[in-house]
Amino acid sequence: MNLPSSIASERGLNTLQFAARALFALLATLYFIAVPALHLPMPKAVPGALLAVYLLVHGVLLVRPFTGSLQVANVIDLLALGTLLLLDPSDPPPTLALIVVAVLSTGLLGGLPRFLSLLAGAAVVLAIVLPLRQEPGGMPLAASSLFLLAVMLTCALYFGLMLYRNRVLTRRAQDATWQDPDTGLISRAALAHTAGWLLPLHERLSSPLTAILLRPHNAADLVTLANSLGQRLRRSDIAARADDECLALLLPDTNVGNGERVLNALREIAPPFTAVMSAVPRETSLELVLDHLAATFQRGTQEDARELIHAPPLRP
Repeated sequence: MNLPSSIASERGLNTLQFAARALFALLATLYFIAVPALHLPMPKAVPGALLAVYLLVHGVLLVRPFTGSLQVANVIDLLALGTLLLLDPSDPPPTLALIVVAVLSTGLLGGLPRFLSLLAGAAVVLAIVLPLRQEPGGMPLAASSLFLLAVMLTCALYFGLMLYRNRVLTRRAQDATWQDPDTGLISRAALAHTAGWLLPLHERLSSPLTAILLRPHNAADLVTLANSLGQRLRRSDIAARADDECLALLLPDTNVGNGERVLNALREIAPPFTAVMSAVPRETSLELVLDHLAATFQRGTQEDARELIHAPPLRP
């Protein structure tokens, strides 16, 4: 398995996350070695020991994953970050940056729901730990700490909005993959997927299948033509957006003669259009048929007044 495929897999993602946790644990250990003393009266080796246990637990989760292990890993992250924040003697505590990294990276990898859940968990940890850091009768949070918290909150809100925007854009892109946003018909990609089962079925049943491309004389009438087409479709007929100028129509169990009758009925309610049609031969692909119809369009529509073109037989 090559590197891109390994990283894209679930196992690769978990390994990458473990490597990131190990790197940040190493940085936190070096930081606590450098500080003169801990916020709480205890040996300076405690943070290193806690981080070693932290990595050991995550190593077990990496080797032996189970249902819900991701949620357990997030809880362990929050507990570890809260402990480091409680032991950090500086004001403002630099370990606050690790909470920002954990929340944003979780949102980047897990999407908006996991981002919001970890953000809520981080808010609970901060609400518990920050008061515990205050000395009895001491001064409230310094201005620098308040500023750092405000920056963290602003970053989280901004990142959350970006995640929500990306989620909306992704959903729209997925919808556009299957449905054309202008005409409301299925897209050409969806038509190709439909043909994947429709063509073999008709070959097995030896029933006729007619393919038609329709192009309005006025390009601005494409949506109107699509609406008119939707009114005349049988439940078995399939209409789709073929390209910027044309609509595609598949008529199952319909020969070319009956296809002409369908077009004549459509002309009574639709704006003027030109159609090119052909029977779909056996053992061919729909993309090949549509390309053949489009090529026939290019050769045969020099005059807009021409309403119907019969494509020549498709040669294999």
